[in-house]
Amino acid sequence: MNLSSKTVSKALSILDAFTAETPSWGLRDLARYLDMSHTIVHRILSTFEEKGYIVQNAETNKYELGIKFIELSSVVEDNLKITEMIQPIMKRVALETGESVVLTIVDNEEGLYLKIVESEKSVRFSESVGKRSPLYIGASHKVILAHLPDDIQSNIVDLGISNKAKQIDTKEGFLDLLEFIKKQGWFYTSSETFEDVAAVSIPLFDNKRNILGSLSVAGPSYRLTEDQAKKFLPILKENQDNLNFILSKVFFPSRRNYLMNKLS
Repeated sequence: MNLSSKTVSKALSILDAFTAETPSWGLRDLARYLDMSHTIVHRILSTFEEKGYIVQNAETNKYELGIKFIELSSVVEDNLKITEMIQPIMKRVALETGESVVLTIVDNEEGLYLKIVESEKSVRFSESVGKRSPLYIGASHKVILAHLPDDIQSNIVDLGISNKAKQIDTKEGFLDLLEFIKKQGWFYTSSETFEDVAAVSIPLFDNKRNILGSLSVAGPSYRLTEDQAKKFLPILKENQDNLNFILSKVFFPSRRNYLMNKLS
């Protein structure tokens, strides 16, 4: 990696540090988190600030993402037209089930919440779009992992074991569970990703049956029991083909290819 590539890599690492959980950073805290010289971090932040990608809060002196990202996100949104195409389907599922509906996609070795339509009920599942979790956690992620090639499954399960994930007792047992999920075609979990939250999920595919993501109904576990979740399966499945078609035509096939290239 040449000097220019290293600089770009460091700059992108800085941007990646700004998440829903940590939307703002002090200079020294950010440098410590990234294990970088605070001089280098400051120089990169200053460049981003000049271009509008980063702003420094005058009251806290902490750095935050700038309005430039809103402009860029609107470009992506306009290009993909994904909200326009998917929103009506997800809203219909939310109205018919009375619960929140979540669209998850594969991004690297993680699942990413791409779109969420929240329930209109006062007690409901609510989470930020863009949240990431490992593929071995939760119904929405496990139905994705269950349809990935065996070698990628093995790598991700090994990662979970190294992270001492409570969801994995043994590798063999977890791989058997993934095989069961694949044959069943759906999965239900309760209080796994979030305390007192349950979800039922189905996989989404492209026209070659490559896994793209998942569609889930999520809600408080006292209301979304497994028996109730099974009643929602026909609603999820009757919208599965439409979502498969839309996602296949937008941009998601490249995500699976990227995942396979990265982990192989």
